Amino acid sequence: MTEDTMAWNFERNGLYSVRSAHRVAFVCSMARSFWRAAKEIVGIKLPDLHPLSWTKDLLSEESCSKENTSLIICGVWSLWSGRNARKHGREKWDQRAAVRHVASMLEDMVCSEPTQEVSSSKPWRRWSRPPEEWLKVNTDDAYSEASTSGASGAVLRNSQGVVLAAAAHSYNNLADVTMAEALAARDGLLLATEHGARRVILEIDNLPLMSLLRSNDGIRSNIAGVWHEVRELSRLFVAFEFSFVNREGNEAAHMCASMPSETSPSLSWSCSLPVWLVEIAGKECNASYE
Repeated sequence: MTEDTMAWNFERNGLYSVRSAHRVAFVCSMARSFWRAAKEIVGIKLPDLHPLSWTKDLLSEESCSKENTSLIICGVWSLWSGRNARKHGREKWDQRAAVRHVASMLEDMVCSEPTQEVSSSKPWRRWSRPPEEWLKVNTDDAYSEASTSGASGAVLRNSQGVVLAAAAHSYNNLADVTMAEALAARDGLLLATEHGARRVILEIDNLPLMSLLRSNDGIRSNIAGVWHEVRELSRLFVAFEFSFVNREGNEAAHMCASMPSETSPSLSWSCSLPVWLVEIAGKECNASYE
């Protein structure tokens, strides 16, 4: 594309072009503030996008990953909605809240099951057993924004769905829920190493965090320290993969995260498992056979 083209022709101030859209999406002060917040919260880094060909460039696989492309498209939509809201008198627009909304919306979109074919090939809504000779560690967090405290939960299982170990740890002075989720992922890998795992799948229910942990952008995020720990721990295994599951398939780890208290800030289970964990893990394992 060598010249500007019309993108929308119902503006009171004239034609709305591709270059105009680029300005609203990436250049104006609100856009710059939004993408700074996006980089901090979910670790996304904008690719180089030309003002006249940015829509085509964005859809190119060479520009960025599919996860980041989806986040950017949803982000542009959020910026356009915010622009319209300001045009109609609503002055306040929280870019950080908008970023979190976009990330949550994308997660819901990925977890939706529009067709039977998609839901059968990508059963994100329930836990699935890892392949033979692999172990899967599911992690989740419990976080209170009011007290800035939280806890991690991790459950390690083999290819038969048997729980080998589980752990939970409480934390104080957490920056946000992303940090809590990242610490849970780190603790899950520590649990796997403690039990001699060689081939590990780390499964979490936070899609933006998974994208951040998998990318190199994590080093520039607010979880950079934990991101580095996760990277280093993953290199201890012969093979390592990330996996995403919806909250419905991550109940065992979530329940573990709810167990720490002031009197018991750190908990671990291996030889003797609590009844509640056996029951929840059993339900998740049985669902994987359906």
